[in-house]
Amino acid sequence: MAKTTVTRFCSKLCNKRHYKAKERSQKMAPMDQVLKKVLEAKPEEQTSAEFLTVKNAARLLRASDKMVYHLINIGKIHAVNLSERKTLVRRADIDKIFELPPVIEIKEIKPPPITECYHMAEAQEIFKISESALFNLIKRHKLFKFQEGWYTYVAKSDLNKIFNTEL
Repeated sequence: MAKTTVTRFCSKLCNKRHYKAKERSQKMAPMDQVLKKVLEAKPEEQTSAEFLTVKNAARLLRASDKMVYHLINIGKIHAVNLSERKTLVRRADIDKIFELPPVIEIKEIKPPPITECYHMAEAQEIFKISESALFNLIKRHKLFKFQEGWYTYVAKSDLNKIFNTEL
């Protein structure tokens, strides 16, 4: 508030502040207009093309260029290098990322009757091997094992086949 009717500001300090703000706004006005145009402009609609550059693919995925290159390196997206500076990605490959894998039905395996199985301690005694060697053998040959109560069982026929061929 001005103290007199002749002045616009209450003090010389307020006058300086107003002058600085006016100068700053005049200098920034062209930059503000450019920024406003950039923000109002619609982004390029290059994402609907058959082949996309890495930048356009990143824009489509709303990720960075580095993320797209990472997806290319790990094999999730297939890309073609046309030159050292030009890499193209098919739009179909990007869409393929979001497809769900087919559901595979898992068949339930019925364990054989316990009379036709060895439990682990029994198998160790019969074939004279250690517990870790037996488990490694089962894992290596992908044998079916199951647990019933306290004991873990493996089919006698599977172990007999392995030890007859190795002995």
